[in-house]
Amino acid sequence: MQPDRHPHFSTFAAVLLLTVLLLGPAPNAQAQIGGAIGYGSSVLGNITAAEQSTTYSFSGSVSDFVDVTIHNWTGTFDPLLELVAPNGQALATSSAYPFSDDPLAAQITMFLPQSGIYSLHISGAQGTTGEFILRLQGRTAATMTPLVYGQPVAVSVPINPTPQSYTFTAQTCPTVLTIANLSAGEPFTFPFHIRVRDEIGTEIAQFDGGDALEDRLKVAANSGRFEVIVTSADPLVTGTVQLLVTCEDQAPGCLAALSGSGYVSRPCPPCLQIGACADFALTFTLTEHTAAFSWPPLADADWYIFSIVDAFGDLLPDSALLLEGTTNHAYTFAPADVARGPFTAYVSAGAEGGGSDPLCLAAVVVSFGDHPTAECTGMVVGVDPVPGARVAVAHWEAVTGAAAYLIHVYASADDGGLIGIRVLTAPGDTTSYHLADVFPAEYDHYQIEVAAYAEATGGGAFGDMPQGYLCAGTADLTFTPLGPVEWGPAT
Repeated sequence: MQPDRHPHFSTFAAVLLLTVLLLGPAPNAQAQIGGAIGYGSSVLGNITAAEQSTTYSFSGSVSDFVDVTIHNWTGTFDPLLELVAPNGQALATSSAYPFSDDPLAAQITMFLPQSGIYSLHISGAQGTTGEFILRLQGRTAATMTPLVYGQPVAVSVPINPTPQSYTFTAQTCPTVLTIANLSAGEPFTFPFHIRVRDEIGTEIAQFDGGDALEDRLKVAANSGRFEVIVTSADPLVTGTVQLLVTCEDQAPGCLAALSGSGYVSRPCPPCLQIGACADFALTFTLTEHTAAFSWPPLADADWYIFSIVDAFGDLLPDSALLLEGTTNHAYTFAPADVARGPFTAYVSAGAEGGGSDPLCLAAVVVSFGDHPTAECTGMVVGVDPVPGARVAVAHWEAVTGAAAYLIHVYASADDGGLIGIRVLTAPGDTTSYHLADVFPAEYDHYQIEVAAYAEATGGGAFGDMPQGYLCAGTADLTFTPLGPVEWGPAT
């Protein structure tokens, strides 16, 4: 066993937002310009005076993922690191690197909310000085492989691996990610390295192979999208790990994936979890483009942090807000943003002196799917299955003024919740769509939603989605099991 290799947690996304809201750029009497750097850069810098700071800049694009780390090199320098957006907004501040044993290190990870020139402000905590090493890693929006609930995925990690990225979205149930080491060895030789990030880009957990056959992470129901990055701590060793996402009550028995492999079963590892409180719920009412949110007061809470992310996991920057003395908030969605839905709104409760973790966290999905507007009161949608195949044809009545339609395919979970499977785009002059290769075999019940939009492009995080929501409609679809095959003469 290697007791220093257990998974750790950093601050959850809501606490990152608290940092964003409470901490702004600190004025400094001896500000210096460190220069421009790019992704993959490592630079050596120096803070020589207690009131000194230095600033580096880099160019980033919307949805790029950046990982900024800074380490002490000489002296007593204890780094303070701040990331500032092109519009001057302080996005995050870090004075500690939660996954490093080095107390004189800091880290910021984030999906960039906009394109432009970003700034990294560096200073020393409590007047410390010395040299530091700053590293900037970044990548453009990557294609992530979705993890389907209940469907295990074996990830093969080669020599000198390129990190492999997977994603899953917490549904209306406490969700468990089970990581199983499928590589043989005594005891468990494959040193995989897995990181988990939330939808803002904050690293919330790390798992290292070599000290256990199985690890588990539990996240709260409706807590958003998560990214799982798989690689190896030793680039010269290959191996295989299995990723499985389920609701908590459907998680497999401990080491079920490894039964018959000759290993001695141990008690299941405890689930690391990002908490939620059973009685702390977020609700809303929707009027046109304005959602009025409310939640119950929490006796120990001194403040609440509110935020909204879109279907792509991107934060709506103007939604992040620190609230004191109130348990309700109204937010108006920009018409151009409606195509980025469905949205997830979050409220976390915190207390003074309570540490960095939220007391409670609640979330709710906001969809404009069934919400009519002045231009359109609703759509009539139908869907017809193709006999003998998991294929269907969706059809709808044309909407006046529609330039494009978005077709959302949802699977119905056992608990009644909806699981997003696919989003498709159809031109405004069509009234039907052939749906193939979008119905996973593990689900039989689906909901098809068709939404009409006034403009074909300009919406979404990359400007390539429809915008100007008009109205929508839904239809249910059920695939009947084919049953046993009966052999006999043709008739």
